[in-house]
Amino acid sequence: MPRELFRFLSIGLCALCCCAQGQLSTKDTSLHGPTITHNNSTVIQPRTMAMHVPLDDSRVLRPSIDVDHIDELSYNIVYTFTNNTDTPKPLGRLVVGAITLNEHVHYLSLKRGSQLKYTTWDKYTGQIWRYPTDAYSPVCAIMDGKHAVGASLLYPIDEYKHDVGIRLANPGGVFKGPQDARGWFIAFDLSNAKGVNQYARLVHEAILEPGESRTYTVAVRVMERSSRPTADPTAPQDWLETLLPYRDYFHNRYGGVDYERNPKPVRAREAANGGAISSRNPRGFFGDKTSRPDIAGFGQLARILAKPDGFDRVMLWAPSGLYNTDRKLNYPTQFTSGWNDLPLLRTTYRQFNTVKNAGKELGLWWGRSSQFADRWNPTTLESIDLSNREHLRSISEQLELARNAGATAVGLDNFNHAHIPVWEQTRLLGAIKRIFPELRFIAEPMCCDIIHAEIPGFITAYQSPKDARREVDFHKLRTPNYLADFLLPGHENWALFRYSEIQRVDRSRIDAAREQRDAEHLARLGFVPVILSSYSLPNPARAVAAETWRTTVPEHLQLKPQSATARGATGDP
Repeated sequence: MPRELFRFLSIGLCALCCCAQGQLSTKDTSLHGPTITHNNSTVIQPRTMAMHVPLDDSRVLRPSIDVDHIDELSYNIVYTFTNNTDTPKPLGRLVVGAITLNEHVHYLSLKRGSQLKYTTWDKYTGQIWRYPTDAYSPVCAIMDGKHAVGASLLYPIDEYKHDVGIRLANPGGVFKGPQDARGWFIAFDLSNAKGVNQYARLVHEAILEPGESRTYTVAVRVMERSSRPTADPTAPQDWLETLLPYRDYFHNRYGGVDYERNPKPVRAREAANGGAISSRNPRGFFGDKTSRPDIAGFGQLARILAKPDGFDRVMLWAPSGLYNTDRKLNYPTQFTSGWNDLPLLRTTYRQFNTVKNAGKELGLWWGRSSQFADRWNPTTLESIDLSNREHLRSISEQLELARNAGATAVGLDNFNHAHIPVWEQTRLLGAIKRIFPELRFIAEPMCCDIIHAEIPGFITAYQSPKDARREVDFHKLRTPNYLADFLLPGHENWALFRYSEIQRVDRSRIDAAREQRDAEHLARLGFVPVILSSYSLPNPARAVAAETWRTTVPEHLQLKPQSATARGATGDP
């Protein structure tokens, strides 16, 4: 098995002056972007803003820039970088601006999904989202009551193999403008600026080697709003039309959803918990001498999971227990191989098939799935290396054990771009999906668009603010994932909701009715409810994740889930 995985992965193995938040003001009009005017309103006006910012004058390459006018409200900026030097060079920042909207705007927040947020020019603080680390897609959109502006970066991340920082900022100085035409800019950082902090730093920045050339396209689209924001978060989102160039590029290159959606709710369970760890219970398993897995086997736990509780699916966290020495390394990456260390776990894990025999689907949570440990209670963890046979052997052995236990789903905890770059994640997923077709995989934290096309995503949906007063205040999710609806109809998103943190703020009793309401809230927004509690779900049919792409995407922009381009197609910006 490890040899097959290794072989599969081995096949087929880029005169100026500074002002206003690091942007460049220039009198050279050839470096200014186009002006866009609609119905006597100026929507984009350079105000001396340059389309490219070096970030580091001593090292960065200057691109050739061509502007392709599509129509009066649309244009593409094509940047071509060629390194004719004898040293590697960073590529700097690509800029769209100044975008001139009124004081009150909504913008697309990209962190761990996508949702609209309201702000004003005076109160807004500039933000950066890193793709693919925490941004869903390399796009940005901002809008007022009259116009929406969207910008998309079209580049083959699987070929160029670097991250991008997506910025939305409200610069001052010459870019600020009057109150009814405040200046904003959207930027795409290809490289790290000097002194950038850890939250903005790109894990893999764009560095162009000597003799290489690359092309990037920034597609800018302006539209007149056809609808105003409503209280219904599932209503049509007209501004999505400004991101159509990215959807076309994405589908041409990467295709659509490559899995069968399952919208049914999921019961979350823990086999172990840090609060149960003691000298007599080093792995923190729940239970007593008649039911604790390490002293009584998995039989009783399996029977509990198999009981009818309103859920047809269950995901089990910490199936091999927890580390008790360096607890910050939990959840253990040996989610099934940890069974081999203890006789009763090793000899009884097949009893989990009781769950499957009861008509339920069993999932196992793979702790720190992008890392490797060479022993239980390790002192350090290694990032998974797809050229390391020991790492590949561990992956194969663990998934084989999960399959033998009757599991049909595996949650990929901390499936992290910092440990396994996205362009390597796609290779790994392709291999394990081929070798273990019985298993479905779910990526945590909420994955970027490329990974979401391969497997479902996972997001934490609860919060516990101290000033919370209403049930909805404990919900982190208030809208569907608009970009997923637009790009990947037929997608599946899991949303975890639990009550331990909430009960520290809200002392009211948690019961089955509350669980039902919370599950329905998530389902209405298109998320699969993943509920950690001890109550049965009274009405599972009302907790089935809605197909929100049928309402959030305007009818004339909708794609059918089965109409996605075939996997493996390629396209150029």
